[in-house]
Amino acid sequence: MTTLDIVIADDEPLARSRLRRLLSGRADLQLIGEAACAAELRAMVIQRAPHLVILDIDMPGEDGLSAAHWLAEMPAPPAVIFVTAHPQFALDAFSAHAAGYLLKPVERDRLLAAIEAARKPTRASASALQSAIEPPRVSVSAGRRARLLPAEDIVAFRAEDKGVTVFARDGQYFVDESLKNLAQRFEPAGFLRVHRAWLVALGRIRALERDAVGRHWIEIAGLPETVPVSRRQLAELHARLRR
Repeated sequence: MTTLDIVIADDEPLARSRLRRLLSGRADLQLIGEAACAAELRAMVIQRAPHLVILDIDMPGEDGLSAAHWLAEMPAPPAVIFVTAHPQFALDAFSAHAAGYLLKPVERDRLLAAIEAARKPTRASASALQSAIEPPRVSVSAGRRARLLPAEDIVAFRAEDKGVTVFARDGQYFVDESLKNLAQRFEPAGFLRVHRAWLVALGRIRALERDAVGRHWIEIAGLPETVPVSRRQLAELHARLRR
């Protein structure tokens, strides 16, 4: 297996030390440098050309999100995995083309899974790669506050003329995002787009019915209305429910 050259960027010495320990023992993972700020990281990346940067967000001076944007613009950009104590920056991180987003304290198996996803990119988007590492979330407004709603609290999404309604355990929210983008993030976490206007949590489906004219509908726990299933998605729905 090809050796992956890695740089750690975190202003906390203890955090860097923990990451060193988590990476140890793998001959295919080579730690080639550590940086305590974005300026040190920039010089190190230019000089050593790592394949992967494990990057904190909250650093003095230029933060990790800004650093990820200029890393992505390099001629041969390294993959970036964020390791942070702040869950609220997940959406910003993936707009910066991150390959993973892990919350501190980091577990070794999650870190190694994120590294493998970065090592073997597929046609999946970065947000889909995140879903295999950390459960996806969607940012919603609750009064004057914004909160990240995790997948396990979501029943379904319904496309509207502009944006999407999120049906959650504790109510409904509106998000200014496309259903297509939400499907890319949430389908790896147990959701399926059963209709052009609906993305649903498979684990909450209670019944699949066929009406007198041959149309199919599903009943979903926690949702007051039935959801239509398009003909071309019916076979995929059956396959996913059998797993």
